Amino acid sequence: MKISEYIKEYTNGNRVKFIHILAECKEFIDDVLRLNKMGMCEEFEDALHFLQLWLYWRFGLNGEIWKITRHSVDKFIGRKSVWNKIYKFVGLPENISGYVGNYNKVFKVVNHLNKFGINKEKAKEAHNKIILGK
Repeated sequence: MKISEYIKEYTNGNRVKFIHILAECKEFIDDVLRLNKMGMCEEFEDALHFLQLWLYWRFGLNGEIWKITRHSVDKFIGRKSVWNKIYKFVGLPENISGYVGNYNKVFKVVNHLNKFGINKEKAKEAHNKIILGK
């Protein structure tokens, strides 16, 4: 899959900035300090994944997704169906966004749904029901 196809289908379309790569690098360093080998591998791939997205936005490099980032890309792609369930739960169209942020973090669900006018309580309710199964 080309980066432009991935961006269209699995992101909210916002430009990836270098700060996003640095955020992933910070998560990698946190896992290094915790000696969390699985976390290190995951965050290293995420950093490379965001690097490739940044290269597309910054320089227009529209190559195939790098094989080294395949697990990271698959993780993000897998999140889309869960986000579609969250959107439906709060009364939004299922495919309103390609956003595939980490729905396990309630603040990310609240912040993202707020962009569509969904209040904090309804967003937390969606998180509890869809993610936590409460």
